[in-house]
Amino acid sequence: MSAEPAGPKQAGQGGAPRAPGAPGPGRLAGLLALARAALFWERLWPALWPLSGVLGLFLALALLDFPPWLPGWLHAALLVAFLAAGGLAAARGLTRLGLPGTEQARRRLELDSDLAHRPLAALEDVMAAGTGDRDSIELWELHRRRLSAQLGALRLRLPRAGLAAIDPFALRAAIGLLLVVGLVAAGDDWPQRLKRAVTPELSAFAAAPPAQFDVWIDPPAHTALPPLFLTPGEAGAAPLAVPVGSTVLAQLQGGRGVPSLVVGDERTPFTPVTADTYKVRLEIRAGARLAVEQGGRELAAWGLTLLPDRAPSVAFLSPPGRTERAALRLEYLAEDDYGLSAVSALIQRIDDPSVAPMELDLALPGIGLARAEGMSFHDLTPHPWAGLAVEIRLVARDALGQRGESDPVRTVLPERIFNHPVARALVELRKQLTLDPTARLPVIRALGDIYDRPDHYFHDLVVALAIRSAERRLIHDPSRRAIGEVQQLLWDTALHIEEGELAIAERDLREIQKALMEALARGADDAEIERLMSELQQALDRFLEALAEQLREQLAEGAEMQPLPPDARILQGDDLQRLIERARELARTGSRDAARDLLSQLQNLLENLRANPFAQGLDDESRNAFRMMRDMDSLMQRQQELLDRSFRRSQQGDSSDQDAGRRQQENQADSLSQEALRRELGEMMRRLGEALGEIPRPLGRAEQSMRDARDALDAGQAGGAVRPQTRAVDQLQQGMQAMAEQFMEQMSSLAQRGMGQVGGQPGRGRDPLGRNAGEGGLEALEGVRIPDQMEMRRTRRILDELRRRRGEHRRPPLELDYIDRLLRRF
Repeated sequence: MSAEPAGPKQAGQGGAPRAPGAPGPGRLAGLLALARAALFWERLWPALWPLSGVLGLFLALALLDFPPWLPGWLHAALLVAFLAAGGLAAARGLTRLGLPGTEQARRRLELDSDLAHRPLAALEDVMAAGTGDRDSIELWELHRRRLSAQLGALRLRLPRAGLAAIDPFALRAAIGLLLVVGLVAAGDDWPQRLKRAVTPELSAFAAAPPAQFDVWIDPPAHTALPPLFLTPGEAGAAPLAVPVGSTVLAQLQGGRGVPSLVVGDERTPFTPVTADTYKVRLEIRAGARLAVEQGGRELAAWGLTLLPDRAPSVAFLSPPGRTERAALRLEYLAEDDYGLSAVSALIQRIDDPSVAPMELDLALPGIGLARAEGMSFHDLTPHPWAGLAVEIRLVARDALGQRGESDPVRTVLPERIFNHPVARALVELRKQLTLDPTARLPVIRALGDIYDRPDHYFHDLVVALAIRSAERRLIHDPSRRAIGEVQQLLWDTALHIEEGELAIAERDLREIQKALMEALARGADDAEIERLMSELQQALDRFLEALAEQLREQLAEGAEMQPLPPDARILQGDDLQRLIERARELARTGSRDAARDLLSQLQNLLENLRANPFAQGLDDESRNAFRMMRDMDSLMQRQQELLDRSFRRSQQGDSSDQDAGRRQQENQADSLSQEALRRELGEMMRRLGEALGEIPRPLGRAEQSMRDARDALDAGQAGGAVRPQTRAVDQLQQGMQAMAEQFMEQMSSLAQRGMGQVGGQPGRGRDPLGRNAGEGGLEALEGVRIPDQMEMRRTRRILDELRRRRGEHRRPPLELDYIDRLLRRF
């Protein structure tokens, strides 16, 4: 009897066979251990959240460097508050934290596995009754097998922190964001910030470190003055001379309390940078004293003498003049205490002061110069005011916009002299529009009369279209702008009739000279300087060619080569090109001031250049040839005067019988003069035949045209004489051109291309710039020393060696930096 109950008891205590799919004892024990760990994790986070929240908030404030900004006592109180809050949170968390039991682990597995009726707990049950009944035992075993079969679906879900339940406002996200911001803001300084956060200044009587400060005074940029570094040892010495508008920069470290900067009566507190570092920046406008104070005591003080920025001054060095090429020459002296920014000339008409003045920018020899002495050339002959009386005032400006003016000087603007009657008439009409822009009708009528006489401008289609366009523009365009455009058209037409290519070449040369001087003054790069130098050489070649062509035309017109004055200097085209090459080499080697001075001398020479290919002297044959050319020119001028008189009478139209009788007498007198000129031309043709061996054919045609003009004047037809007289003048010009070419061929041994003469200092034994030949150091006219060839070669070798060493990257960085500073141009 006693042995039988043992079987059911053992079966009831877990001895029943394991159902298929049920976990073994080892796996079940492992699942229970994991369930206990998950339960511990879920209890740990809610228990630690208050403590971690307090610690996270403190770390965020520490990384943001907030606690050191507080007073020492408040900083300490904050630390105590955080310690108390952290301790309370830790205590409460530990009381809530406990190890989960086996029953709790089973229940976690049953819940995660969605098992009903708690099978894990039921498997631990034993039979309370019926242990001796076999049917009951079998029924109990069947029940256990069914429970064991349910254990095949056991699983454990991941643990959940459950912070949302205890932190419904998501304060953990805000603290995390503050931590990220604090880490970014602290950077590499985070250890020091944490140290400062936990070490407050607790003792109010602790000795503060001594205050150390630095003070700079930075003058305004336009003064180009270096900064002043002030030391306490200078306090009480002589007052510091400081420009108005200078900036004080001060930095203080140590001491107790927020320091202040005192300038005069103005007190400015420093701005805290760290716990014991302060900075301040202040602009000085007034005050005679500068001091640094902290904690109610004065650390250092300096006397100040504020220097106001005075307005610049400017004056004429010589009265405005006219160059040989009709340019306006302005020579000035300008001064400013810190540096000039611009110098200009204001030109005001005297006859009509209500008209806005014209302003000309004068080139400065450098940037930010305190004293500038220069000469500026301006071609104002195309301007409508050319030939009018004006008043000129010089204006100098500094970087602050202050201006100084010179005393006004009255002069007449240079104007170009035109020889062709039609060109003179067009320029005169242009001037009439300037003097009275409302009086258009007389100008329109005069333009119509000139257009109707194409013989006077040799039937030039370009001239005809320009005259007609100007006439129609004045008729149909009543705007003020039309006046200026018509004046420009008339000027271009007059230049086309009178000079052709020389005027264009002269304008291009002046423009490139101005651009090059400005580029050197502003410190342009080498590539731009090289390009402008090449353009200057090309423009000079074109100008010299046009000048030589004008010379040939002048010789053809009978111009006489005047003897050289005793103070003249002789220049050849090669001399001018050598000057440009010297300036180019100076610019390459960094001597830009010398290059600018040399180009200024070249500009002065070119503005006063007169062509003279026979400046070395003339023999008897040459003098005879020029005498014949002069006689031919005189004859042509008298023929031109007859043409002008006939032209004026042809424009007078019908009048009274008394005026008709007077004109008939004038026609008879001009007929006699015309015949006298014809006979004189015949005599000159005979002399030319003897001198040259042949007579230019245009002179024969000119003699026939004179005969036709005489016949027309005998018939009382002044208008009929205009055309043959115009042909006579034209043929005389062509004849003179042929004579000049033949004479120049005979005297080719004396002719040299591009040679000229200019007025200046005595030139014997001197080079083109008036310097003594053979001197070791070459001096410009104004005394600025120009390096000689040996110095330039030495400079070039030094620059090449520096550039070579700069390309060797193995050299120490300190040496490379020094080479860069040597190569840098200021």
